[in-house]
Amino acid sequence: MNYVGLHVHTHYSLMDGVATPQEYVNRAVELGMPGIAITDHGTLSGHREMYRLAKEAGIKPILGIEGYMTTNMSDKRAKADRTDPLDQNYHHIVLLAKNQQGLENLNKINEIAWTEGFFSKPRFDFETLAKYKEGIIVTSACLSGWVAKAVELDELAVAKKHIKWFKETFGDDYYIEVMPHNSEKVNKGLVELAKSMGVKLVVTPDCHHSDTSQKEIQELMLILNTHAKLQKDVTYDKSKKHKDMMERLNYLYGADRQMSFQSFDIHLLSYQEMKDAMLKHGIDNEEMFTSTLEICDKVEEYDIQSGLNLLPVQYRKPGEELRKLALEGLKERGLDTNKEYLDRLDEELEIINQKNFAPYFLVVRNMLNWAKKEGIMVGPGRGSSAGSLLCYSIGITDIDPIEHGLLFFRFINPERNDFPDIDSDIQDSRRDEVKDYLVRQYRHVASIATFLEFKDKGVVRDVSRALNIPLPDVNKVLKTVDTWDDFCTSKNSSWFRDKYPEVVMYGEQLRGRIRGTGIHAAGVVTSKEPIFKYAPMETRNVTGADERIPVVAVDMEEAERIGLIKIDALGLKTLSVLKDTLDIIEERHDRKIDLLKIDMNDKNVYQMLSDGYTKGVFQCEATPYTNLLVKMGVKSLAELAASNALVRPGAMNTIGKDYIARKHGRQNINYLHQILKPFTEETYGCILYQEQVMQACVQLGGMTMAEAD
Repeated sequence: MNYVGLHVHTHYSLMDGVATPQEYVNRAVELGMPGIAITDHGTLSGHREMYRLAKEAGIKPILGIEGYMTTNMSDKRAKADRTDPLDQNYHHIVLLAKNQQGLENLNKINEIAWTEGFFSKPRFDFETLAKYKEGIIVTSACLSGWVAKAVELDELAVAKKHIKWFKETFGDDYYIEVMPHNSEKVNKGLVELAKSMGVKLVVTPDCHHSDTSQKEIQELMLILNTHAKLQKDVTYDKSKKHKDMMERLNYLYGADRQMSFQSFDIHLLSYQEMKDAMLKHGIDNEEMFTSTLEICDKVEEYDIQSGLNLLPVQYRKPGEELRKLALEGLKERGLDTNKEYLDRLDEELEIINQKNFAPYFLVVRNMLNWAKKEGIMVGPGRGSSAGSLLCYSIGITDIDPIEHGLLFFRFINPERNDFPDIDSDIQDSRRDEVKDYLVRQYRHVASIATFLEFKDKGVVRDVSRALNIPLPDVNKVLKTVDTWDDFCTSKNSSWFRDKYPEVVMYGEQLRGRIRGTGIHAAGVVTSKEPIFKYAPMETRNVTGADERIPVVAVDMEEAERIGLIKIDALGLKTLSVLKDTLDIIEERHDRKIDLLKIDMNDKNVYQMLSDGYTKGVFQCEATPYTNLLVKMGVKSLAELAASNALVRPGAMNTIGKDYIARKHGRQNINYLHQILKPFTEETYGCILYQEQVMQACVQLGGMTMAEAD
């Protein structure tokens, strides 16, 4: 006999679940389960990851959610105004997608919960669930669900009322859930209700970690999440006298602290563990196990698609439109008769059209063109897109890639299917206007979620705080390291690791797990159809905004994998300062300055930077950068570009010293091979840029540009 875990919280259940989808899949395979569910709190963010991993492991993915249900989404009374424990802001309910229709409905319910029902949590009501019930399996959830809570409070009439509604609405796709960490009273009451009302029973682990090895980091995470208060006069040194971590935490925070999982087994239990746990409550019922297999059998294959063409297209022949705009742009720049430019443009357009990227370039071009017409300052171009002559010709960038030796194949590699990444900078004071334009133009637009992980200095600080390690010691060691690897290997931190070895042990276990969410600083996605059909939608708070904004609740890589096209429009404060400055100059001196026409060889500017006067200069004002400029001195745009490459720690600690010594004549300029001289002469024989590495691969290694990339 076996069963399937149907109530499973991954680390996408923020600061509540510990295990990753991969760890649950591994555990399910180890236990011989034919499938595994994912039911995170109020989010579907982990669905695609769980789907891929389960399919790869040969078991069935069951995609669901433990949602927050309310009687009325418009009811936003505060918790203090609710005295009835059965009339709370929300109650838990588990929804599982039975098929593709169910998955689409689950996405829709989730979107409504975040966009219309959000009040402390993303809530949906009975009306919403009934409207989108098709293809949904429902289980009654944990002690925070209506039915279990009503049983606990001896409100059997309330429990029966809810069971009756769910049974009438979902028929045989509604199950009453029992679990080992309910009280015996609650579980027995649920068994009796299921029997009397003709509803099948299902047993679930309601797990928050994959196996017992994660129990301690689960407790540490819970302490961090609930901001547990230390007991009076406790110290780290005294805590070490207790034999295991759970006892230490009881000493530090009290065994009776408000919330703890230590007395519960909330890992993915084996069949025997589950059976033994339920027998302790006097429940010996095989139906509750066979129901899990029945539900697993009910779940059909989902159609989880990737690489979809979701870009909104407004042109019947986007390739022809793009060529027309590019040739017009070259003419405006006086380059329409230059064979080198025309040949390069043809080469780029051929690759772009082969890959059907033309609509994307038109969307970005239209966005930036609109912004410029509205007087919104746009940056001249950043990143690999500056290597595209097409971007230059249609006004996406203002950098001539041929003049500056920039390579198109660093931007788009014809041998890979990666979507091009165009980074656009917008004055931050008016970035919202650009996003509003995209919404008006394409309707289905959302920001992109980010997932914040335990990492680097943060995880050292988190574990140290949970273990009550003296703060002065923590601050002292963190001044000497930047990354987790630094912390684990540096001689400067060895004293701390020796004194507090638990930080390494638990930090390593926590590292990489999700601790929070945010919004991508620049990226938005747009689609020709409602986004919820392909990806989960949520909302986020934004500082200074009255309303929550929609976000696609997967990270950037997952959004691109789906086919949602990312448009990068980063709000840059420097551009706002520049725009204000230009406006003030025009107002006070009646002089209109075009930044694209200023003298790029002004010796006074380079001398100013070399003397260390960098306040307010983008990137240069950082202390390490200012120090570098003073040390090396810059006399041209090429040298300023070199400084930007060298200021990164890896470069500065390796090739940087040679570059500066050669520049000042303190070291001979040597070329590893004379073939390298034409494209490294400007950098004194040093290889600073990715373009130089690619050219070396082509000239020395006989590779194509695509292979070099």
